[in-house]
Amino acid sequence: MSPPSERHEGPVTFEVEDDDDPPIADAELFLALQRTFESSQYRPPVLPAIATELMALSSKPDVEIDQLVKLLEKDVPLAGRVLKLSRSPLYGALSPHCTLRQAIVRIGIAELRDVVIEAAMNFRVFKATGYAQAVDRVRHHSTVTAYLARVITRFSSFEAEYAFLCGLLHDVGVWAALVALGDVPKGQQPLRPVVELWPALHSLHEKLGARVVAGWKLPEGVSLVVEHHHAITIGGRPHPLAAIICLAEHLAGEFDAALVPRAGAQALFGDHRVDQSSEHQVQLAIATLGLDDRTLKLIRKSATETVAALASAG
Repeated sequence: MSPPSERHEGPVTFEVEDDDDPPIADAELFLALQRTFESSQYRPPVLPAIATELMALSSKPDVEIDQLVKLLEKDVPLAGRVLKLSRSPLYGALSPHCTLRQAIVRIGIAELRDVVIEAAMNFRVFKATGYAQAVDRVRHHSTVTAYLARVITRFSSFEAEYAFLCGLLHDVGVWAALVALGDVPKGQQPLRPVVELWPALHSLHEKLGARVVAGWKLPEGVSLVVEHHHAITIGGRPHPLAAIICLAEHLAGEFDAALVPRAGAQALFGDHRVDQSSEHQVQLAIATLGLDDRTLKLIRKSATETVAALASAG
């Protein structure tokens, strides 16, 4: 099978098997996908302009609330999502009513950035595709992991400003691949069932994710953790932010929000158990963060409350 860049002119087409070809082995599938996503014609998904502008504004120490309000008012759906989240228990809402300005003050500028990126990812960047069910599962897993990463930072001595973003984006490579591979005309099915893709996606998603994040001009530390989120040791040393994401993913599994559900997803995942950290990695993450049994108990209690609040926020 020829790489897409050699077979097509113009926009790259994401094909992994021709109709008249015999099924291809995992190794061949891996190479086909690798050629696709390393092709100069591949274009990763882009963030909405409002999200990009807000990222730039929120990084300025002298940014004013009114500037953020005016920016969000240009995008009614994103503004609506900010309002909805600010009224939820996730952000300690005491009143169900507030203005956009009050919502930004309540959430805070750093977490406003996270909310907008979350809304953009969930409702704009990765729309339903031929692999819509799998995309929805990745979305749910990534969102829960992000909020649990934020929980862990409250009990850790490490400064982790981008923990939420790393949790939200750690599997962005899987998202991007599923959207690209499932982009088929309405009424048609992708050439291969999603259950056959997981071994190759598991091997490729970290590097692809780092490429997507780098294209969005997010902080370098985010890209680094996305590219190495299955290895707590980066550059020969334990990386606290990678440890936070590892533990957050583990906790997500305790709430049945791992990438692979406990049951009922045979058609999506078959016998594949991808994106799971080993017990050794989890224990290394706990040691790296200096968490004792009492602190872990507090983290789990807060995580339970957060997952319930997230479910109510919708």
